Amino acid sequence: PLRRGSRVCHPTAGFLHTMTGPASPRASSASLPLLLTLSSASLLLLLSACSPADACSTFLVGAKASSDGSLFVTHSDDGEGNPDTRLSYIPAAVHAPGSARLIWPDLEDNPRYVGFARGSTYLPSKVPAQALTAAIGSIPQVNHTWAYTEGNYGIMNERQLSIGESTCSGAFAAAAAGSGGEALFSVNELSRVAMERCATARCAVELMGELAVRYGFYGASGSFEGGSETLLVADTTEGWVWHVVPYPATNSAVWVARRVPDDEVTVVMNMFTIRGVNLTDPANFLYSPNMIPIAVKHGLWDQATEGTFDFTRAYSNGEYAHKFYSGRRMWGAFRLINPSITLSPDYGDLRLDAPYPWSMKPLKPLGARDLFNMHRDWYAGTPFDMTAGLAAGPFGSPDRFNGGDAEAVVPGAFERSIALHRTTYTHVLQTRGWLPDAVGGITWFGPHAAHGTCFVPIPAGAVGVPDPMTRGNATSLDRRSAWWAHRYTHNVAQLKYAYAVEDIRAAQDVWEAKGVALVAQMDALYHPNPSSSPSSASA
Repeated sequence: PLRRGSRVCHPTAGFLHTMTGPASPRASSASLPLLLTLSSASLLLLLSACSPADACSTFLVGAKASSDGSLFVTHSDDGEGNPDTRLSYIPAAVHAPGSARLIWPDLEDNPRYVGFARGSTYLPSKVPAQALTAAIGSIPQVNHTWAYTEGNYGIMNERQLSIGESTCSGAFAAAAAGSGGEALFSVNELSRVAMERCATARCAVELMGELAVRYGFYGASGSFEGGSETLLVADTTEGWVWHVVPYPATNSAVWVARRVPDDEVTVVMNMFTIRGVNLTDPANFLYSPNMIPIAVKHGLWDQATEGTFDFTRAYSNGEYAHKFYSGRRMWGAFRLINPSITLSPDYGDLRLDAPYPWSMKPLKPLGARDLFNMHRDWYAGTPFDMTAGLAAGPFGSPDRFNGGDAEAVVPGAFERSIALHRTTYTHVLQTRGWLPDAVGGITWFGPHAAHGTCFVPIPAGAVGVPDPMTRGNATSLDRRSAWWAHRYTHNVAQLKYAYAVEDIRAAQDVWEAKGVALVAQMDALYHPNPSSSPSSASA
């Protein structure tokens, strides 16, 4: 099935944050440093054990575009409804010959999984009265699988392989096996299998593509809007953007991948971005064998009139939710990456017109804290500043909550900024090939909305994650949960946001500086001569 030209409103949750328990601003501000202190203490214990559908915003920074030679992949998991907020550690394992790797369904709500196959976070004892998750199929297992961390998707494994995700619309849609379709793999499970089996980004791209084509792929929504996916994948040397579209006619998939130039930065904001595909350049482009034949069969591309194959033009279904939902964030991101380049915030059709570059050189090399701030952007200082105007209220809140039934009858839409109140978590993944994998890979993890969180560093070699990160049910306040500490603080800030955000920023500066210092301390233990690294610049 194909669809062009129509748009369906994406069901953004945007519900007002629930407040239960004592609602003291003083108590809530105190809870944030307390839980981060607990996280830091847990992190130090973990380090001692080291060996020497969502609508998401993503960045990928090449090694020569960063301040110290790191590669960066970021992801904001902009969930809705009842998301599973937990960060989980999946240990490495050795498997018996002939064993099977069970494939689990994409469960968007909490809990994402209940069982014994994916670490201690998901044990049945952690979620009483919940049934064990039933597999929807299996594939042959390999002898050894790497350890990794995951949220809704695989995040980083012990070899520093790193992934960020952004849901996209596509020309086709498919349903999962057992749910009215035949497809075995969601992007969630593809990312996990890649974490388990791959040490390089190229391996991950090729493996996920092979599995999607062979066993079938389905998207989070089961419809054209949100029915396709993008993953940004990096290792210690290179980064790739990977697009995948379901093809239910043969229970398969179509995919393409492009390598990000080492000295540039790319972004994906819920819409495909790969344009002209060089079919004879495997160093920079990879794609499924069926990419061209399926496009021709369904009239998605005519070489005689269109020339170079444009994957986005052929296989994207454009922006979902509304015009500017993706394009405005692309413009917003590029204006931060290189303010000296002037791009228009307006355009005609994002799919057809290609108004923005695929990637660009940053004005200055980027570090982790630059990316924290980019994820906190609400277009400040532009005509689209979310803290200005009537909708921001008397105290300049950048957050826009769901309008309920009125959204169906009132024309237009609020701006969609990179910072978003309903974000489940944001991670900034940093890979550094000059250090041992155990400390070279850093997951900077920020529970809840980026503009109300503090990013905490977790190394690739940690044999677990801090306990406060493994807790978090959006329907029940939990003072032991880092996610709830940040959500509570962000909610209280809405009372007088323009004033409260200054306190939040001050806390972010303090605690994130402590995180940078902690990483530097660990680096010194494993790499006592920083001058021999690509750069001694800080995060």
